[in-house]
Order: sequence, then structure tokens, then C-alpha cells
Amino acid sequence: MSDKEDPSAYLVVFLAQYTQLLEGQLLSIRETMVSTVETVMRSVAGISYASADRRQHAEKVLESTYLNPDLETEILIQDMQKVVDEIFEETSERYAKGQDLGQPTSAEPEVLFKNRINRFAGRFQTEMNTLSAIDGELKNTIYGIIGALSSEDVIAQKLEHVVMSLKILQTGLNYVLIDYDQRCTMDELEKVTSDIKSYTFRQYTAEDEKKRFLAIFPDSHKKRT
Repeated sequence: MSDKEDPSAYLVVFLAQYTQLLEGQLLSIRETMVSTVETVMRSVAGISYASADRRQHAEKVLESTYLNPDLETEILIQDMQKVVDEIFEETSERYAKGQDLGQPTSAEPEVLFKNRINRFAGRFQTEMNTLSAIDGELKNTIYGIIGALSSEDVIAQKLEHVVMSLKILQTGLNYVLIDYDQRCTMDELEKVTSDIKSYTFRQYTAEDEKKRFLAIFPDSHKKRT
């Protein structure tokens, strides 16, 4: 090739390819960082929405139960209070007479109380189920944030690879520039660039890094196979 006949042109082409490799690395890192931030922000917004929704349902239960109950709920509350008063009155009488408090004369108050509780709980089962579902969504959202933040290690590692690649390139170029007239030959440049590519490829651990490298330097793939 004409580039290989001119050592300077060969070096320029190599530097352009190596620059393309590093630019690809940095763009990939940027995409990962943007994706991570977007995922975290969406999750935070989801938590905010879920928390507001949970509060709304909780307030609905409070409103319907105590602050402004409808007629049926109010009757249920009054009935439960009546049963509680009856149980308390019976217990007080038995205590005053020295009778066994563990053996009530009738199971009717207890049965009535349980029935009222069950009916009362059934009135708000939908809201309570919704609250439970929201809690599950919050847990999943938090797990999603933790998973997204785990990409921080991958980003740091890839940044280290970029820094190391620059150091490898600097070492190779310094070797050539120390004695440019003698070392700027095709044989020397091919050896130096081959070493640079070899050391660069060895540090890669992620498949996307390796694929990007081999797409730019396909001759390296041929040498490895």
C-alpha cells in the first residue's frame, strides 16, 4: 500500500485510527453515564409518585374511617364501640364479683366484635391492597436504582482503560521521537504500532471494547487467529 511506503503517512493513519478507538471508548462511557443518570432520575420520580399515591390512599382510608365516615362505616364503628363497652362492662362485673375472668358467660360479644372487625376491614380492602402493591413497587424501584448505580464500576474501569491506552501510545511515540531519523522507518513503525495495539487490546475486559478495537484494527484479529 502507498501508506506503508511512506513511514510518516503510515504513522498518521495509525494515529487517526487509534484516536477513533479512544473516541469510541469515550462515547460509550458517556452513553453509559447518561443511561445511568436517566435511570436513577426516572426511579426517583417513580418513588416520588408512588409515595404521593400511597399517601393519597392512606388519607382516603383515614378520611373514610375517622374524619368523614359514610353512614355504613359510622354504624360499624358505633357497633364495635358498643361491643367493646359491653365486654368491658361484663369484665368489670365479673372482677367485682371475684369470678374467673377467663370464662365469659357468653361468647356472643366476642363473636360480634370479630364480625364487626371483618366487615370493617372489608370496607377498605381495596385501599389496603393498593398500599401493599405500592410498597412492592417502591422496593422494585429501589432495586432498580441499586442496579443502575452498579454500572459505576464499569464506567471507572473503562475510563482507566482510556487513560492506560494514552500512556501506551505516549510510550510508543516517545520511543520513535527520541531518534526520529533512525526509527521512523517502516520496520520500526510496524513493530512499535503492533506493540501499542497488542498492549492496548490486552487490557480490555468488556466484549464491546474488544469488538470496537477489532473493527478498527481488523489485522490484529487475523494475527490472533
